[in-house]
Amino acid sequence: MDLNLLSNPIFRDYFNFHQSYGELIGENGNIKPDWETFFQSYAQLGDEEMSNRNNDTLRLLKENGVTYNIYGDPNGMNRPWKLDNIPFLISKEEWNLIESGISQRAQLLNLILEDIYGERNLIKKGILPMELIYNHAGFLRPCNGIKQPGKHRLILYAADIAKSTEGKLWVVNDRTQAPSGSGYALENRTTMTRVIPELFEGLKVRHLSPYFNALRNGLNEIAPQKNLNPRIVILTPGSKNETYFEHSYLSSYLGFTLVQGNDLIVKDNFVWLKTMGGLERVDVILRRVDDIYCDPLELKSDSQLGIPGLLQSVRSGNVSIANPLGSSILENPGLMPFLLQISKYFLSEDLILPTIASWWCGQTRELQYVLDNIQTLVIKKIYRNPTGSSSIDGASLTASQLQACKEQIKANPATYVGQEKVEISLSPSLIEGRIVPQKVLFRSFLVSNQDEYIAMAGGLVRSSANTVNFNISSQTGGFSKDAWIISPEPGRVVNVLKENPEGAAETYNDMLPSHAAENLFWVGRYTERVLGNARFLRTVMQFLAEGNKLKTENNRQTERNLLEAFTRYSFTLPGLLVKRQKKYLQIPGKK
Repeated sequence: MDLNLLSNPIFRDYFNFHQSYGELIGENGNIKPDWETFFQSYAQLGDEEMSNRNNDTLRLLKENGVTYNIYGDPNGMNRPWKLDNIPFLISKEEWNLIESGISQRAQLLNLILEDIYGERNLIKKGILPMELIYNHAGFLRPCNGIKQPGKHRLILYAADIAKSTEGKLWVVNDRTQAPSGSGYALENRTTMTRVIPELFEGLKVRHLSPYFNALRNGLNEIAPQKNLNPRIVILTPGSKNETYFEHSYLSSYLGFTLVQGNDLIVKDNFVWLKTMGGLERVDVILRRVDDIYCDPLELKSDSQLGIPGLLQSVRSGNVSIANPLGSSILENPGLMPFLLQISKYFLSEDLILPTIASWWCGQTRELQYVLDNIQTLVIKKIYRNPTGSSSIDGASLTASQLQACKEQIKANPATYVGQEKVEISLSPSLIEGRIVPQKVLFRSFLVSNQDEYIAMAGGLVRSSANTVNFNISSQTGGFSKDAWIISPEPGRVVNVLKENPEGAAETYNDMLPSHAAENLFWVGRYTERVLGNARFLRTVMQFLAEGNKLKTENNRQTERNLLEAFTRYSFTLPGLLVKRQKKYLQIPGKK
């Protein structure tokens, strides 16, 4: 063990946990080489300087407006983004395993998606139970048989990966509907290179820009009718969505227009963007809206986020969507127990990255196992609850809650899954000036490009100090981390997007959506009103602050008149009006 470094006071709070050796210490008992290089740079900065840099990080994230919106948060909806200045290091050998494993998994899920909305051979041959598909809210019958250009139906994919204390890698969740987090990963990397560039010294960290170049190219490839210059838009639910910052950030970074449902219209089976210059045809939609909300005409009729007729436009081959509507069926945790058999059926090979052990309750033996071992399992529904968590930690339930949970499972077993709780390894984190071990969950991203899947050489890491709760979620707080893929390949840590190569599509930056123009108009109006109020208030304050004027009746009357005028001018009734004069409290036109 490297006593010179590990005896450093910076680790005084770290080794109080026996599980904390997982990420930092190798099998030989020494600190891992990459971590040793990192903490040598850390030690040179010192605790005081790192504290100052941490404040700079928080300030920069706040200035950039980086937030993660929390519904129903008593502290306000817009929660500031938290970034841990100690990254999550992944060695080249470990990354090679992860990259090959998630690429294989994306290929497999793409084949499953094509089969579910196509021939459905998996169901016909008994490999996949029909109840698992038809009971899932993400199975959209109107999407049956719909195809779009490109080799892959599944364009974007993200996998949540956990490492056990024994060093095994497990896929915990699949994200296939509208995977989020890539924009936050890019912002984390950009912030760290600006605030603490010294920590990168001696470590060849792979950059993230190739993924975003592949994303742009992949979206160009699925444009209908081989359009060489497609218009691509990012469809967002709006500013109240929890990841709205990412939507606007990627829109700016990639050069795609950010739109909401009311910015688009379907006419003659084509999707059109309403701009100040008229209607502009849309070729590709990168959606951040849940699929059932995308078309109120054929899917969820009360949705105000989608575009009526969108599905018919897709069916006609006039617009492509990434990911396609209906892809949320793949986020079904009930698929996990069957993935190995499906992999052998489609690919004739085993899974490179195993899935976490799962038991679908729609089978008699598996149901009994879940009921008998419920306190040691995590119980999930096969579809996510849009208003809250769909996971229940059996160990956290009281006796009455445990019995109620069993009754719910037995009432509708086909909609429940039991999953093993893996003891997740701990990684160093800088929290409140101390280096402490925390559980981490790594999310990796892939995009279809030129008949293969390209992985982001990095990703988004979420950490949790709660060593008891198995679930790690941004909704429950915690910190984010930057993921560093350590590779001997040369190259800059961060690249801006390169200029479009020859023959690549250009982005549209000259047309302003009518909805955005309307918002800018009202921003201007309210800005004028604020400036007018400020000037008027300054005049009133100057008059009140004059200490050498005579307290004459004329001055008192002028003061009352100014206060009354400012209240009415600023529409802050009753404001500064004299309450005993009831006529001041009356709004014109009302009694």
